[in-house]
Amino acid sequence: MYTPETISRKRKMAVASLFFTNGIVFGTWAVNIPVIAHAFHLSHWQLSVVLLTMGVAAVSIMSLTGYLVHIFGSRRISILSCLLFPIALCLAFAARNHLVLLVSVSLLGAANGSMDVSMNDQGRLLGARGSGSVMSLLHAFSSIGSLAGAALSFWCIGQKYPPATLAYALLGFTLVSSWRLFPHLAVDADTSDRRKNRPTKGELCNGRLLMFGILSFLTMMTDGIIADWSTLYLESLSVSHSTAILGYSAFAIFMIAGRILGGRVAAVIGDRAMIAIGGSLMSASMAIALFSPNLAAKLLGFGLLGLAMANLVPIIFCNAGQMENVSGSIGTAFVSVCGYSGFVAGPPLVGATAEALGLDRALLLVAAVGVTLICAAGLFRGRKCPPAHRDFS
Repeated sequence: MYTPETISRKRKMAVASLFFTNGIVFGTWAVNIPVIAHAFHLSHWQLSVVLLTMGVAAVSIMSLTGYLVHIFGSRRISILSCLLFPIALCLAFAARNHLVLLVSVSLLGAANGSMDVSMNDQGRLLGARGSGSVMSLLHAFSSIGSLAGAALSFWCIGQKYPPATLAYALLGFTLVSSWRLFPHLAVDADTSDRRKNRPTKGELCNGRLLMFGILSFLTMMTDGIIADWSTLYLESLSVSHSTAILGYSAFAIFMIAGRILGGRVAAVIGDRAMIAIGGSLMSASMAIALFSPNLAAKLLGFGLLGLAMANLVPIIFCNAGQMENVSGSIGTAFVSVCGYSGFVAGPPLVGATAEALGLDRALLLVAAVGVTLICAAGLFRGRKCPPAHRDFS
């Protein structure tokens, strides 16, 4: 028989496993995009269409997921989408023609979008039930998963295993972890009243919530750009694919470190300063990655970019989920939809711009986002959150 402490710890690990699974599946997809592009002989523009198809599917399902989470809670949706995500990855890597590829990436986007909304609502519930501010640490698990996906892909390339082999292994891992941990996911205390009440127009038109949505869009747009184009950018400099993966790996490593320490730092300097510092470092690090003359400096630039972005999304999600006069699930779902819209809109935008101006100039969009965040920092309160590192103690 489990004690309350054991149940609480298992619940934390269950939610963390959602974020880790999401990260490792998406990380595996992201670093193998060049493999897909080469296999199907896709130009930058054609690849942008594939990525846009994935994004449209994700954004389309996210709005529906937000409503279903508000009505029924996020537990069941989290489990279903977490199982569907690696299945879709297997289908994408096993595709043999363009039609099957487009259908597969549509399913991949839909699963990722649904999982993004539901797992973040699970994180919100975890914090609301006495676990403090866990969002930064949960997103750290997602970053750890992304790094693991990149590392495993690097190993598979060395062993000459096709990406589909890793995808099948991830599906098996997900099935085992879901059996062990997902029964402990948080259940909403009472969803009966929610089924009678739809989200109000006032909730969705709240000016502060709209601000969080815009910032979430821009920040996750940058995340999507780096995930999909950092490897391709380094390959364009005549770097091998296995070496080019190191750019995204450095990004993920520094982001993990930033998110593990971010809760403690935010508790000292506050959200406003964190946003300003993150935006400043984002612009500077992107300039280093693009204009440095040697590979080591470029990798450092990508690493510092991960550090700059580490706590921006968790801070935005934390604020949106704790607003007055707005349901926590609605606030979380809204910034999730906005954020993922940016996540999937950014890569096609860069691809289209790269066709006209070159990939290095297209990536300057990341530096522009950093400047925007600096300007928006004054809109944040100087509120300080409890250190996130205590949440999993």
